[in-house]
Amino acid sequence: MSESISAKRCRINQSHVGDQGELWFAAALPQGWVWQPPRRDFGKDGLIVIRDGSELHNLEFSVQIKTSTRPRVREEFIVLDGISRSSIRYWLASPLPTLVVAVDIVNRAGWYAWHLDLFDSPYEVFEGEAKTMTLRISTKNQLNEVGWRSIRTDLHRHFSALQRALSTDAVAPYLLATVHNVARIVGNLIRLGASAPPEPPFTQREGIAFLVEQMELQDLIFSVRSLLHRVAAGSEANKQIGLWLTSFEKIANDAHPSLRALPPKGHDIPPNFKLAVAPKQLLEARPHLVLAAVDLIRLLTSPKPNTDSTRENVKRANGSQSGAG
Repeated sequence: MSESISAKRCRINQSHVGDQGELWFAAALPQGWVWQPPRRDFGKDGLIVIRDGSELHNLEFSVQIKTSTRPRVREEFIVLDGISRSSIRYWLASPLPTLVVAVDIVNRAGWYAWHLDLFDSPYEVFEGEAKTMTLRISTKNQLNEVGWRSIRTDLHRHFSALQRALSTDAVAPYLLATVHNVARIVGNLIRLGASAPPEPPFTQREGIAFLVEQMELQDLIFSVRSLLHRVAAGSEANKQIGLWLTSFEKIANDAHPSLRALPPKGHDIPPNFKLAVAPKQLLEARPHLVLAAVDLIRLLTSPKPNTDSTRENVKRANGSQSGAG
């Protein structure tokens, strides 16, 4: 059935409102905070790269913006209805901090929450059957001067805690090897996903390619889980990487139903192993899995927030570069 004219107009108008919300947010960013919109819609509206010479210089976080002309307010919360559950799963597939922003485009106002603060448990997202979810953002978290100061504080605390967790003797010696392995696998996944997955029945060659892809995903999951076991239990870093791993596995398992049945790493594939692939889910999941792994690399290699002394060095370096230009 073709889409009605009124439905098309509604969709176009909503898209226009969404664009206005993104423009408003980009204009509201502190000086030196750079908005980088995604090249394609992968569940995130943009990446913020901080280039202001402050203690947060070179740190990054993601942003997801929900814009409306009449936001619904209930009991001091902005209520966001009808948020796609699959989109929220993709938010969680990025380990980078994600700022979820509700924008009232008519009154040029916005409110925010960090995505991990919106859920008590990842099971809220992964175990539910409803296709949409409702999110609530406190009206106290307004995007104004006070709000941006609070966001700065949150980011500094988050990345400082992350670096402390990754710098311990139990983690540091294994960090580079993990990053290298994840990067290697990402390259292989990109090559394996260069063409759209075929529909069954699969040829022997296609089946082998799918099996290799599943083994690469298994290797990546194993590598990250091994690192996670070394990160202090109960730490924010452990929670963050653990939530990423839960989301990554869920997306991978939905696209590759037989991934769970693969024998442990280092064991031979049994002759009676039954390969199972969901081509439609795989087509959508592949870019999300690759970007999720890239985001994990960015997180694990993120710089430590600068101290006051190094902050002055950054400012001087930036000034020298500007003068050279």
